[in-house]
Amino acid sequence: MEKYGDLRFIIGSFFFLSGIVLLVLAFTVASQKTYGHELNLYGGLGITLFGAFMLWLHRRDKG
Repeated sequence: MEKYGDLRFIIGSFFFLSGIVLLVLAFTVASQKTYGHELNLYGGLGITLFGAFMLWLHRRDKG
């Protein structure tokens, strides 16, 4: 599984940072009380957790 280590790091970093951006958008949209902040909130949480899981797999296999 070592050959997928760098790919896991790249994918994990991308999804983790994308999830953080969605969470920030969710809170800015929620403050404006417009439609769609639930999608950004739950999507951001899911994507952030997926990215964190991929980064954890990368760290576990590397160490």
